[in-house]
Amino acid sequence: MTEAIPFRGLLYDPEKVSMYDVTAPPYDIITGDMLQRLYDRGPYNIARVDCGMETSADGGSLTKYLLASECLRKWIEDGIIKFEDRAVYYLYETQYMSDNKMKTMRGIFAAVKLCAPGKGVFPHEMTHSKPKEDRFNLLRICRANTSPIFSLYDNPEMTTAELLGGVLATRPYIEFTDDDKIVHKCWIINDPMHIETIQNGLRGRDVFIADGHHRYETALKYQKLMQEGSGNSAAAYNYVLMLLVNMAEPGITIKPTHRLLLKLPPQPLDILKDDFDVTPLAHGADIIAAISGKPHTFGMLLRGGQFYTLAYKGQRPSGVLGIDVIILHEIIFKKLYNVSEFGYEMDVAKTIAKVEDEKGDLRYEAAFFLNPTRVEDIELVAREGLRMPPKSTYFYPKIPTGIVINYFDK
Repeated sequence: MTEAIPFRGLLYDPEKVSMYDVTAPPYDIITGDMLQRLYDRGPYNIARVDCGMETSADGGSLTKYLLASECLRKWIEDGIIKFEDRAVYYLYETQYMSDNKMKTMRGIFAAVKLCAPGKGVFPHEMTHSKPKEDRFNLLRICRANTSPIFSLYDNPEMTTAELLGGVLATRPYIEFTDDDKIVHKCWIINDPMHIETIQNGLRGRDVFIADGHHRYETALKYQKLMQEGSGNSAAAYNYVLMLLVNMAEPGITIKPTHRLLLKLPPQPLDILKDDFDVTPLAHGADIIAAISGKPHTFGMLLRGGQFYTLAYKGQRPSGVLGIDVIILHEIIFKKLYNVSEFGYEMDVAKTIAKVEDEKGDLRYEAAFFLNPTRVEDIELVAREGLRMPPKSTYFYPKIPTGIVINYFDK
């Protein structure tokens, strides 16, 4: 049975540091230039731990993982980060703009008991070996979950809404605005009755990984390694840091990631016409508006500037086979085009530019535009024990690293 328990989190002291200066985006979206900017914010930025540079600035020989461990140890000694007095939950809230609307999303930071995928915790996306190796080395040496896994659970009754509303009315422990004008807040929930209510409300609920598949698989690998030595079922390594967000929350946003192809087969439009209604669009048409809200419909851009909509006209597939990104990959890419390598881009303008670019290193011949994957589709795929293609979902906004850390050595 799924358990999401309170824990003694390791938190920055907001009286000693600015949370803007010490937090960072998730490791997998930090580029080299961004990493340097985060380093420049000061000596306590969490990026120095979560995705640090390969060597120290003074030319030392420590690996980045040993440097990360040293940072955590020294920050604890200096009181820059400190442990909460006892096991508690942490309420997180973010406010952001999406599609010209202000949205609010809330969740609970908790330590979730590890279990085999599909036995209470459900993944939905494929993973790659290189990021898992990096995350494993960091976890093994630092003995800490430095960044949370973003997960969903289903509680349509919103049983803790009233309790959390009372917490929201108080002053948050931390509050800051990031470079994208997104507001982040966090409260420490230390009232014993509140803790018990939240724990009972989360117990036994299925959890669906939204963002952080590599981190979950890494946590399982580390647990296996540690159990070979001691096998202590109560040890901290049997749990992993998660932000748990109720699917009933109105503030969840999923953005699509569009696909780019370097090569097309001959007569690429004719190949599609038995399975799709192929409709050319007028010059200057908004491709996203043309497909928005239309199930099983994709946008297509060919080199030369012509846009099309592709509406699937076969028998309406049900279940997993009816999810847009799976139709795109299984029918168009695999069955009709026989391609297996893609480029990815979220930004529509950049996607278009990559097809129209005549001078770039990669000369893409076509782009395919998707509607966002729905939350219910993620649950459907996960419960079936299947995996979507990589980059099928992009949850927005990303949860900052550094709000709370689950450090195993208290």
